[in-house]
Formats: sequence, C-alpha cells, structure tokens
Amino acid sequence: MAMVQDKTYFIKTYGCQANLADSEKIGGILEALGYEELKIPILTTEKEEFKYILSRADLFIINSCAVRQKSEDKIYGIGKPVKEVLEEFSKKPLIVLAGCVTGGVTGDRRRGELTKLKGKTPWVDLYLSPSEISLFPELLNKKINPKSVDLKLTDPKHAYVNVSYGCDNYCTYCVVPYSRGKEVSRGEKEVATEVKRLVERGVTWVTLCGQNVNSWGLNPKEKLKVRVGTAHKLPFASLLKKIHQIEGLEIIDFISSNPFDFTDDLVEALKLPKISNYIHIAVQSGNNEILKAMNRKHTVEEFEKLIDKIRKTRPGIEIGTDAIVGFSGETRKQFMDTVKLFKKINFDVAFISKYSPRKGTLAEKTLKDDVGAKEKKFRHAYLTRVWNGKKLSFGKSYL
Repeated sequence: MAMVQDKTYFIKTYGCQANLADSEKIGGILEALGYEELKIPILTTEKEEFKYILSRADLFIINSCAVRQKSEDKIYGIGKPVKEVLEEFSKKPLIVLAGCVTGGVTGDRRRGELTKLKGKTPWVDLYLSPSEISLFPELLNKKINPKSVDLKLTDPKHAYVNVSYGCDNYCTYCVVPYSRGKEVSRGEKEVATEVKRLVERGVTWVTLCGQNVNSWGLNPKEKLKVRVGTAHKLPFASLLKKIHQIEGLEIIDFISSNPFDFTDDLVEALKLPKISNYIHIAVQSGNNEILKAMNRKHTVEEFEKLIDKIRKTRPGIEIGTDAIVGFSGETRKQFMDTVKLFKKINFDVAFISKYSPRKGTLAEKTLKDDVGAKEKKFRHAYLTRVWNGKKLSFGKSYL
C-alpha cells in the first residue's frame, strides 16, 4: 500500500522515561509511514492545547501513565475537549490510547477490564499497550518492519533507549508489573546497535531505561539472589562499559535503579567518565516496617550505606529519589523516620507522592488505606518543606 501523504500526528506523553522512549519509537514509526508531526503554538492551558490538537491532527496518540489515580484521571478528562471539538467541527482525529492505562487491562497480568476502560473512554478509536508497539503499523493497516524504523527524537542530542521492558519486583503499591508485563531484557547487541545508530544521527547523550535496570540480563532466579553491597557481578555494569566504548557518545545515564540490588560493581561503574553526574534511586520510605509492607526488599540501613558508598566513589554526584507518604498503616512516627532520612541524605531531587490505592495491586487488595486525606496532605507538605530546606542547587554538575 502507498504511504499516506500530508497526514499529521501528535503524541501527548505522560509519566516516566520508559513512556518517553516508547513515544519516540511510535513517532519514528509514524514518520516512516509518511505522517508529519503537528507543530503546536504555546498555549495557556492544557485544555486549549487539546482543542488545538483535536481540531487539526489526523492522528492523536495519548501515551498514558497509571502510577497514580491522578495520572489516570487526566486521561478520562480528555473526553470533554473531544466532545467540544466534535460539536464544533463535526470531526476528530483517530485517537490512540497507548501506555500503562491500556497495558493494565490487557495481557496476562491485567488488573482491570478493557470493556470498562472502553466505557470510560468511548472517544478512543484504538488501544495500544506498551507490548504492542511493534504491531502498531499493522494496527494502522500498513506494511512496515518496525525494527528498521528510527526514533523520532524529541531532542536531537538526547535519546532514551529501553534496555528492558516490564517488571517482576511487585512492590505492593505499584501497577507497573501489571501494565507493562513481565520483565524482559533486550540483547546487548541490540541495545548497542541502537545506541550506535543514534550517535550516527548526532545524538551525544543517551538515557538507558528500564523499570529496574540493575536486573538487566539476569534470569528470574538470579534476580532474587542479588543484594546491595555484595560482590555479585551485574550484567548491567558490563553493558554500561560496552556502551561507554562507543565513539561520539559523550553522556550516559540510566533510570531506574532499585536500592536492593545496586551491587558494588555497579557503584564502581559510576567512575566511568561518560556516566552523568546524577543518579536516581527510589527509597520510598525511611521506615523499615513500611518498606517491608511495600515489598521494597531493602532496609533503610542498606540504603544509607549505598548512598555513602556512591558519594565516596563519585564525589559531588547528585542523587535523586522518590518517596511515598501516607502509605497503608503508616503512623506519624513512621513518617518522621522518612523526614529524618531526608535530613540526613540531602537529596538533590525528590519526587514526593501521596499514597493512592491502585486497583489490582496487592496493597489495594490486602491493606487498608487508613491515612486520611488531610493527614496525607500535611505529610506531603511537611516533607516537601524539609527537602526544600536541605536540597542543593540541582543542575550545576548534572552534565
């Protein structure tokens, strides 16, 4: 079939770097099919942005996030501008709902039903889970080999490269193992080849992405044996060294790393000169009982030792983290343990979230959401103030 001509697309991306990497892949596929990205002006509100896109694009892809209920609710809210555009113009673009909202109702680990999602989003024409991106051309009724498609880069010098897909960690609050499926690592040669091709296109900085990059290349049994602070050799540390040898590449960073399997050889890899001066490691709580309830597999003491070792290995490195306040059963005293940790560690970056139960997760099924909204708001504001008071000026040494 002939490729389409004079067709425009727009991708709205929510969530993490894995979604950004997926959006770049989708954009590359669409441009190989003959679509052109719709350029939009700077608008005051997101609603205005949606109306502009919906009234002008031929194809609108929403790459969704389902980590928190607020993120998912944003997707349902798009229905209002869709209705307004239909009333005004009697037409709308083909709308594709991609990402974790779709992934959570498809596949072997679904935590909801696709029929219910369709009932909430009747304006969506096509549902695309993260595991189906390679099938996107077929779903659009076009013949193309997606492996030959380049990424559509948001930044010509920076690209996101997925080293793995999915997650097997099963933190009790998290939807990712359900929305993105089981953890599967890409081959070393495949990853290295993609990075080399990106460098040939002018990219000088790559971010290697995975829900837990530390476990790249490990089989399920090995993953359970790897512990922070041990001499266990990680395949991911070897991958970093391999990517580091690529000529023309100047900066390498990676996200996300969990604390429980951040071994000594990965800490040593931070000495490599191309590794960026920022590392993100989610602690989530400063209390061991809460960490156990979250199934985080690390202790506060292990986390503190890890951060100390990283800072001794790479002096001046900037460290970011994630924290959840108001998790099921968290007392005020346990919350204050997180405050103490923040005061001690001096994180340069912190993403602080109020706990919200996600349907289908173990926490939602077995734990009571017993911290009130007012108390969660207080803890979020309190910890944010503590962090703002202790943080360093992030960004000075990032590159």
